[in-house]
Amino acid sequence: MKTKLKLLALLSAFCINASAADSSKSRFQGELGIGYASDYYFRGERITGESTQVKAKLSTDIKVADAFVCAFANQGLQSTDSYLFAVGLAKSYGDVDAKIGWLHLEDKPGSARSELFARLGLDTLLDPSITISRDLEDSLTSGEIGLSHTITSDVADLTITGAAGLSDKLTGDTNYYEIGGQLTKDFDGLLANVGVDYVDAENADSETVFSAGVSVKF
Repeated sequence: MKTKLKLLALLSAFCINASAADSSKSRFQGELGIGYASDYYFRGERITGESTQVKAKLSTDIKVADAFVCAFANQGLQSTDSYLFAVGLAKSYGDVDAKIGWLHLEDKPGSARSELFARLGLDTLLDPSITISRDLEDSLTSGEIGLSHTITSDVADLTITGAAGLSDKLTGDTNYYEIGGQLTKDFDGLLANVGVDYVDAENADSETVFSAGVSVKF
């Protein structure tokens, strides 16, 4: 495991220990997860093949909104490594969920870029959402519409998702579509999941992606 992946895992563990030290007083909430994916796609573009992934999220109530920080590391087993880091604010207005923030993306080997993003979601049937991202250096704008529905049962929860988007890049626009399903089982606070996603992007071969992982929320 490379240095950045180790640092991310250590940072996440520190966040968990810090919040667990005084859970009765802490306003912090978070999640730490690790998993495997047969392919890694970002906005319809295949970044790498088989990979291991680590994700971490920490949020807290700052009165006017919830402040959050997220980190994600994807280590390709044979090729590109990718890193995402985001900070921002989230606020709910009745059934409307709003989120704004800054996102840094980096591929190795490859380039790095930063974006501003805004997301609006409705807490209603199919949980529709729209996300707009603006590249700060190259003035590129990408957008995505998403849907999600969760079916709960005593055995496991099934979440079905769908998305359609337009990824704006220097090489041209790319339309993409995704649909997937994920089964999640709670084992006394430890969440285990398996998923399958179908990705279809313009000017690229469609792909079925399999994934599995475990996570813990605190």
